[in-house]
Amino acid sequence: MRQLILKLASFPTIRNMVIMLRLHVLANWWLRRFPVVKTLPGTDIRYRARRLDSLSLSVVMFDRAALYPTSELPANIRTFADLGCNVGYFTCWLCQQVKGKELRGLMVDANSEVIDDARWHVETNGWREIHVLQGFVGTSSPEQEVEFFVNASTVFSTAVPPEQTKDTKSSWRRVTVPCVCIEQNWQNNFGDAPCDLLKLDIEGSEMDFFRNETGFLRRVQTILIEWHKWRGSLAEIEQFLGQHGFVVSKILHEEQELGTAIFVRKGK
Repeated sequence: MRQLILKLASFPTIRNMVIMLRLHVLANWWLRRFPVVKTLPGTDIRYRARRLDSLSLSVVMFDRAALYPTSELPANIRTFADLGCNVGYFTCWLCQQVKGKELRGLMVDANSEVIDDARWHVETNGWREIHVLQGFVGTSSPEQEVEFFVNASTVFSTAVPPEQTKDTKSSWRRVTVPCVCIEQNWQNNFGDAPCDLLKLDIEGSEMDFFRNETGFLRRVQTILIEWHKWRGSLAEIEQFLGQHGFVVSKILHEEQELGTAIFVRKGK
């Protein structure tokens, strides 16, 4: 069963067929009972997968090393914020890149289904200065709760589903989640320290975050962002970030609905 699930996670066409036939329910049940646990090469960093979509992401990110470019990272990273952390693989990858240096940072996701895995990664790997928070970022009312949509694939959960998918009841489950103020939590944990790297993958809420967290944005040196075109264009993001001291360093990839880019503070 374990080898079968690994193969299903490795091939998108087969994986999509499995989901269509709802065999992913069986695969997820099996993985919850018998998680895939591995160690990143050259390190003692352990990671696990308890869902088929997490296992698929781990294949792309760790086995194929096809998601994030190491050459584009800022030098000497010490602090970071991983917003839209999902199960925590980006933090695992980042800790692998800094080769044993202890990082300080925040990991945040609104989806309660993935937060347990994010916390497991932090606790298992003994990352004492990395804090995991469950909640929604980018709101002007951090004391309140907001509506959030959890997708059948936890990789795509969002506050604002794409218009063409909103009425697909089988895809989205409506929940209420607490709001999180990143600047306040950063101050509570790290005081006035800068944020060397902000990784932002919050499925369409990018501009809301930038507008409502300008205090935190002033701390940030480099931004790795996945932007989602149903909520905002790259030009809109460029214009806003340009007013706050950032320029585009590199567009990593772009497709019909989204893209990934790196912004750096001017003069870096």
